[in-house]
Amino acid sequence: MPSPPDDPDLLRVSCAALCRIMHQGRYLLVLNQQRRRRGRYVLAPVGGALALTEPEHLTAFGARLEDPAAADLRLYLPAGALAGFRAWFHSGQGRERSPFRELYEELVSETRLLPALSPGDVIAEPLRTVERREPTDRHGDAGPLTHYFLELYDVRFTSARILAALRDPAPDSGAVWLTPAQIAAGALRLVVDGVLCDVTVRASLLLG
Repeated sequence: MPSPPDDPDLLRVSCAALCRIMHQGRYLLVLNQQRRRRGRYVLAPVGGALALTEPEHLTAFGARLEDPAAADLRLYLPAGALAGFRAWFHSGQGRERSPFRELYEELVSETRLLPALSPGDVIAEPLRTVERREPTDRHGDAGPLTHYFLELYDVRFTSARILAALRDPAPDSGAVWLTPAQIAAGALRLVVDGVLCDVTVRASLLLG
């Protein structure tokens, strides 16, 4: 993973799409696979980084991608350019505007909860965009301060078959359905990879 730049005037910005998937008063969350591989267990909504489709839009803000080899909207930006970047982000120009790619990756490729998923199987309605600022732990325990743009979508499935497949996740899938009280508590103990572990829950924005 590329190292953070040395310039203290640059702000790290990360933009993601997150999915609110509900059934009978519970929410579907998944373990972050990157952190799971490092022995850290964090449950979060299905979703992930939005993709940049037209990189030329970032030139006006003096921004640079965290990883130029990837299309993820994770970048470093002069702090004074944040307002302009925010306006561009809300315009939706030159960037991904659907959570489908991440839905497919997490529900089919990673957790294998579903054998397949097509865009016609999903209804995704935008709910709101949440901004917050906190250190990232993608670079370790004390990563750079990051300004997050989190697009929240209400996701429903057009097929009862798909919902039935998601209803009882396999214990090793990394997926679990939690109640609002469990999400609000922020932590619980679950069996992960055959061991009872302390798990952090980061999904409070689903309850707002």
